[in-house]
Amino acid sequence: MSIRIFAAAFCAQWLTSCAVTNPPPLPPGNPADPQVRARTEAPPNLLARDETTLAIEKELSQTENTAKSSESMEHEGMQHEGMKMQHGEIYTCPMHPQIKSDKPGKCPICGMTLKKKEGRQ
Repeated sequence: MSIRIFAAAFCAQWLTSCAVTNPPPLPPGNPADPQVRARTEAPPNLLARDETTLAIEKELSQTENTAKSSESMEHEGMQHEGMKMQHGEIYTCPMHPQIKSDKPGKCPICGMTLKKKEGRQ
């Protein structure tokens, strides 16, 4: 019986000591410490436009302008699939076979060089 009382007392002491322990002190300058003041200087602007960002924006702008001009441009000799060609040779874009022309040139969609279509026209 004395062992049970001893074990109960030990467990009660152990649980009580665990419940009242204080957390370890924070190291000096730790941001979690309420005594530490926040920085007063502003952080560096992470979204600033650097050389790489400006170069990418310039390239995208040029690509966008090229796309807009090619959409609005009238394509001489360009015809889409299903329309009859006026001459015997047909030039088409390897990436956009719907683009057809009776003369060599550039694809108005991607700018690739039109290739002469072989075989059935």
